Amino acid sequence: MKKLLAKIKLISPLYSIHNLPFTPSFPYYSDLSAHYGRAVASFAHFNGIHYLRLIKHGYDDTGSQAFFPVYPFIIRTLTLGVFDPVYVAIIFNALCLLVSLIVTTSYLTKVQAKRFLLLFLTFPASFFLLANYTESFFILLVVLFFLFLQQKKYLLSAIIAGIASGTRLVGVFLSLSLLIELVRNRQIIYRSTFLLLVSVSGLVSYMYFLFVRFGDPLMFVHVQSMFNNGRSSSDIVLLPQVIYRYLKIFLTATPFSLLYLRAVWEFVTFVLSLVALYLYRNKMNLSASIFCLSAFLLPTLSGTFSSMPRYLIVAIPLFIAISKNMTNRIFWPTIILQYGILIITVALFVQGIFIA
Repeated sequence: MKKLLAKIKLISPLYSIHNLPFTPSFPYYSDLSAHYGRAVASFAHFNGIHYLRLIKHGYDDTGSQAFFPVYPFIIRTLTLGVFDPVYVAIIFNALCLLVSLIVTTSYLTKVQAKRFLLLFLTFPASFFLLANYTESFFILLVVLFFLFLQQKKYLLSAIIAGIASGTRLVGVFLSLSLLIELVRNRQIIYRSTFLLLVSVSGLVSYMYFLFVRFGDPLMFVHVQSMFNNGRSSSDIVLLPQVIYRYLKIFLTATPFSLLYLRAVWEFVTFVLSLVALYLYRNKMNLSASIFCLSAFLLPTLSGTFSSMPRYLIVAIPLFIAISKNMTNRIFWPTIILQYGILIITVALFVQGIFIA
């Protein structure tokens, strides 16, 4: 019983993060601690340190190829060879987030805008929006893409999608959303072909770079197993197999252990996201629904729900649909629950405990 109470206390939002064990379970932490205090270094925990090393050294390390080049290239450019990349990344991410929120809420009523901001910013993985990750920048690209798509500015949409596909792999699915709108609006074939090629140009360019330099255009997939995150780097794993793996964890892992709780969180958020997408599918355009579904399912092909909560945050169209249509009876308990979980996830993340 004492052990159980201790573990519950460990994850309690009322438990000070200063009393949690600081156990940075990711490589290169010494690079952070040598230059930054604990507070600043926490912005670059886990994948953040890999982006930081990309900014400083490029693709010198084997394994760095898992991270797409557009975001680190932008941050490296903005440093002007003078400013610290961690601080530049924090400011850049904050600006991207601010612009995203302004653009999104400008098309909502006052009440809808408030509900969207509450739902989105209290999401348990929302703290990644300020970390040295691609989330804020990628979300800005998603927001602009669907804005231009709605305005039938297809070339701008294709360019944004091309940048997104060079930022994260899921960005390539924006081209599928673009295709749906091009077909629905009966755009001529040769123009549609050109636009689709532009929309995947970031991914294609990165694959060409990997082929020329490393001889493997799919190296961003093949190095995944190096990170000990349970991802398959060779075979595609079907969703039923992933579900079976998690059910096995629930039966074998120690209840209330961090492994067990993390698996529950990943599994539950995935299931709830699919349920929400199904319930609100008629409140979104087909192109937006397909992108959200792709964002949910793509990570599972590697055989795990690991980091799923972080991947879900890019589904901006779904957040908007929920904000517009969820009843108050469900909405406000959801906000309270999300905020409580957010406190826990932030506390664990800054202490170097893997969350997503």
